[in-house]
Formats: sequence, structure tokens, C-alpha cells
Amino acid sequence: MSRVTISTAPCDPSASLVSEIRRVTKLGVLDVRGRLSSGIPVFDQELFSNRTEDVFAKARALLSALEGGGHRPLVAEDGRPITPAILRNILQASEEGAEALRRLDDLGHV
Repeated sequence: MSRVTISTAPCDPSASLVSEIRRVTKLGVLDVRGRLSSGIPVFDQELFSNRTEDVFAKARALLSALEGGGHRPLVAEDGRPITPAILRNILQASEEGAEALRRLDDLGHV
């Protein structure tokens, strides 16, 4: 499994950023504000689980929210820093592989 975290450098988050992160994560206002203020990850999950599509959507939404709020997302995979672009490429490649397997399955080749 691949564990991914998404955070940002400690900041004084705007109300709109807190609201957006809260909408995606379902965390409380004080929890989101505290995590953003201290640089604690707002996302810390296994990428490939039973809820892969939900996890991928949440990761993308958090990257977009942080970038849209003027912050640089800090992303790590299994404790090693990676760029947001690399995470997006991992997500896209996984989805493309899954789609190819679904097509083969539909054709009876799997």
C-alpha cells in the first residue's frame, strides 16, 4: 500500500480555505484551522484501498483547494516528499490501468 499525506507550510488560513478543506475532509473548523496553522497533514490515507475512487477525488480536491488558496501543497508518499504533479500522475496512471482492466474484463480476457 502507498500512504500519502498532504499538508502545507504553517499558515494563517483564510476562512474560505478552511471552509473548502472542511467540505472535502469533513473535519471540524477548529481541526482544519489548527492543522493548516501548524502544518499538520489535512490528508493522511492509503491510496489504494476499497475506496480508491473516493480517496483519489479527495486528494485532488485538497490539492486544488490549497493551490487555489495560494498555498503550495506539501505531498509525501510513504514519508518521502513528492510534488503535487507526481501525485496527480500516480492517480491518473492508476485510473487508466483500472480502466484498461475493466475493458479486458468486459471482453472476457481477465
